[in-house]
Amino acid sequence: MTKSFRLGVVFTHPTQHHAPLWRQLHQQPGVEVQVFYLCNENQSGGDRALGSSEPWDVDLLSGYPHEFLKTWTGKTATATTKGLLTPALVNRLTKANVDAVFLPSFYTLSYRLTVALCKLRGIPVIMQNDATIITDSDQSGSRRLAKALLYPWMYGLADRWISSGDHNEIYLRHYGVNPKIVVRGCYPVDRDRWETTMAQNQPEILRLRQTLSWDDSTILYGFCGKYIERKNPFEFIEAVVEAHRQDPRVRGIMIGGGELTDAINQRLATLNGEVVNVGFVNQSKLPLYYAALDVFVSTSLSDPHPLVISEAMAAGTPPILSDRCGNWGYRDTVQHRYNGLVYPSGDRAALTEAIMTLTDVNTRQRYSQRSQEVFAGQDLDCELRAFLTTFRQLRPDAAISDAVPQPVPSLAAHVAAQPQVEG
Repeated sequence: MTKSFRLGVVFTHPTQHHAPLWRQLHQQPGVEVQVFYLCNENQSGGDRALGSSEPWDVDLLSGYPHEFLKTWTGKTATATTKGLLTPALVNRLTKANVDAVFLPSFYTLSYRLTVALCKLRGIPVIMQNDATIITDSDQSGSRRLAKALLYPWMYGLADRWISSGDHNEIYLRHYGVNPKIVVRGCYPVDRDRWETTMAQNQPEILRLRQTLSWDDSTILYGFCGKYIERKNPFEFIEAVVEAHRQDPRVRGIMIGGGELTDAINQRLATLNGEVVNVGFVNQSKLPLYYAALDVFVSTSLSDPHPLVISEAMAAGTPPILSDRCGNWGYRDTVQHRYNGLVYPSGDRAALTEAIMTLTDVNTRQRYSQRSQEVFAGQDLDCELRAFLTTFRQLRPDAAISDAVPQPVPSLAAHVAAQPQVEG
């Protein structure tokens, strides 16, 4: 048996969040990674839900071995569907090729085939998702009953789990996952790329801020994501409009696109510039827009773990988010009144109050610094450590390097020992 730990990854398509993880894992001494992609979404075209036809403009494929598997038709799929099935997995997922397989869900037929092959062949399965009880509560009673019956068995098929946050750990326990097989991780954001992009483009950030602002006193609140009902963009618009009435420095910036674009533009046309729609911004430029903002806002009605929050924090932009987002908690991405604010979803007055609270420059500066500190313990290195810990549990004999990046001190190190208070 080879001394290196060989990880097979079965994943729908290259993403800006996970591709850097596969690259960094494969570069880790004692680890070999082979990624099997089920389709080339975001490579052949843009994100349809964002209303874009532009492929992602950052490198998602170099630095690690990967293969785009073909469907029964002999072609590579261009979009993710539940029925996506790639027969080549039968030959790729063998004990001669991999020591364990990672996959994120049971959504596609290929994922289900992966689990079946691993169980039949004695290959350990590693899983991670961003699901929470918060988002489950939106589902019908019959669906919740079906999940209560099926999920404990399905989730029990995984040999190891990597959790993605406080609410995700609650979710895994709810469906019977043994805490002893769970390693705390996070959903990764490539901090190096963000910091490098911002450091190399300071004049561009200044230009963007000047373009988006009325004047030097403007306070910019940003929304970034799909313009769909679930993301609740109109709550952002109306709260910013009300906050602007109270403090004329407040302005909203919307970045994204989707099915509600026309309705949003119609509403903004009735305003006097309190909120502006920038539209779609590709991956290489997003860090610059985040850095130009003062505060980031996520108003989702249901969102397991919106990574736009982590991205904003990577740029030092403190967050406001609804309590229907799954990434707030005592040890999670947003820690209420420490590095950001959490408000009750649907309560526009509460969101307006949160916006007004962060018009205070000293509060923003504190939350900005703390957001960077918290994010530093939840970046790509956090996820790397979680994977390497899992590998060592599965194969103690594997020659995996101990030279693993250590977390930057943050609130997570001592939150359990003291209460969270403003200031």
